[in-house]
Order: sequence, then structure tokens, then C-alpha cells
Amino acid sequence: MPLLKKLPYALSHFLGYRGPDHDLKKIPVWRIYFWCFIASWLGIAVVEVIFAYGPSFQAHNTPMIVASFGATAVLVYGVIESPLAQPRNVIGGHIIGALTGVIISQLFLGIQKNWASEGQYTAVQWVGGATAMAISLLIMQITKCVHPPGGATAVIPVTTPSFLEIKWFYIGVVVLSAVIQVFFACLINNIDRRYPVYWWAPSELPIKVNPTELTAVLSLPTSAHGPEDVVADNLTVAEESRLNSSTDNDNDKNNGNKVARKYHNSSSSSSSLTAYEKNITVDQAIFALQKHAQHSDTKYILFTSNALVHSPGLSLTDSEKQSLETVMHRLNPQ
Repeated sequence: MPLLKKLPYALSHFLGYRGPDHDLKKIPVWRIYFWCFIASWLGIAVVEVIFAYGPSFQAHNTPMIVASFGATAVLVYGVIESPLAQPRNVIGGHIIGALTGVIISQLFLGIQKNWASEGQYTAVQWVGGATAMAISLLIMQITKCVHPPGGATAVIPVTTPSFLEIKWFYIGVVVLSAVIQVFFACLINNIDRRYPVYWWAPSELPIKVNPTELTAVLSLPTSAHGPEDVVADNLTVAEESRLNSSTDNDNDKNNGNKVARKYHNSSSSSSSLTAYEKNITVDQAIFALQKHAQHSDTKYILFTSNALVHSPGLSLTDSEKQSLETVMHRLNPQ
């Protein structure tokens, strides 16, 4: 956020900017729940009060709130680091949904005044609702403004009579509602947390996620694994499947599909690695690593107490092999 750092820090802080020397603050999860409640209550209440008592909104018979903003509140106050909850997505997604919904409602339901039957009107209405939602999703994807509640914003003016009656005024109602939600998100989320992660586009990928935020929305698995299982805990699903399919690995071995050379065959079948409660032998884990590295340019040397493995393109001298084997024997003095 290069522009924000030029502003006074007291202001830029509440716009999501953090200095390079800023340390991530760990807060108890109950405080996240507390601020989520306060922010969501205020954000929704202010919108309801404005539309319920504002003279201009009363003159247009504006409903108290657009229902899709209940879902927006969950995102901008409860899942604040999600890309779907960033200001570009919130405001852009709702504007796209409102424009699309009103245009479709006027084309499908506003031009024709005399309907052959109520059934005909209902049929046109549900076709219009589906069309508005699908088009809004497509535009949100193209513009990188995907915001799930924006789909509901597109459907509402087609299928809800009270919003169908206010026609183009609906767009202003939606824009004001979206801006208010982002305002309260910036004001309250930045007291103990940080929002937004970015305004237009992330400065780097992958986006860093605060683990404390995850505990408020996810049931994180607890691991009973020991220190030796750190690597296994960080494997992808595809890599886990390779480790867990020992039968496939044995078949690949028999077919001679080897990526690296092994100088000392393991004679122990009791050594094992626990990966998600399934026992995998060290030999099978090593072979899975070789198979995974087949298309990688990274050079590697791996040795255990009884095995020395390296990438096939790597040439070791006799003295280098002897040095590595000496270290291997240190691991297994027996």
C-alpha cells in the first residue's frame, strides 16, 4: 500500500497500513468474537436506521435493508483476511450485482405491463432472477470483484417486489450500504486486527493469513505427531496420497522407475514414519520424495542412518561419499 504510508499513521493505520517493523499481535480468540459482534451490530444497525428514518428513503418506500448485506457483514467482520472480504470485492461486487439486477428487472419485468396470467409473470421473474445472478457472477469474475453476496444483490431487485418498485434508486441504496460496511470494517477491525489486507490487489502472493483469525472460523485439526512428522504435516494432498499408497510405490520400484541412486539398501523394516495415523516405512517415504522430485531442477542429497540418496545428475567423488558415509555411521553407531 504505497500511497497509504504517505498519510499520517493515525489515519493509515485504520486504512489497513502497517509499517515494515510492525509485529503481528497475537490476541485471544474471545477478543475477535467480541469485535466481530460489535462491528457487525453497528454496521447493520446504522444501515437500517438510515433507510428506516431517512426522508429520501421513506419517500421512495425503501425497505429497511438489502438482505444480502447480512452475508457481507459475516465476511467483512468475521473473515476479514479473505480475498472475498476486501474493499474492491465488497463495493465492486455489490455495484455489479445492483446494476445487473436492475437492468435485468427492467428488461424482463419493467417493459411489459400487461401479463396474460400470473403464471406467465412468475415464469419471467424466475428466469430473470437466474439470468441476473449468472451475468453478475460472470462480470465479477472478469473484473476480479467476486463477492458472493453480490449475487444475491443481483437477484433481489428481480424477485422481490418491494425492491422492484424502487427501480434505479436501488443502485444508490446498495452503494451506500456497501460503503458503510467497509467504513465500519476499517474503523473497528483495525482496533485489534488489520483490515483490509489490500485495497485493490495484493502486493505479494500467497497472502499471509493470521493463524488467530483462522481459529475464529475454522476447527483446526490437532496433531499428535512428534517433531519428526513436521514434513509430513505440510505435505499436499497429492503428496500424502503418494506416501499412503505403498502398493503403488512398490509397483513403481519393480518397474525400475527410479529417479536417484541408493548406495545402501535399508535392511530394517521396523523404521517407520507416521503420517496422518498411517504407518509408512522410511524407504517408501524416500522413494516418494524421489518420485516427487522427478520434474524438479533442485539438486538434493538425502542420507539416513543406513541410506544415501541423491539426485541422478549429481556426481560425488569418492572422498565426498566417504565423508557422507562417515556421518551416516555416526547416526547409527551400532
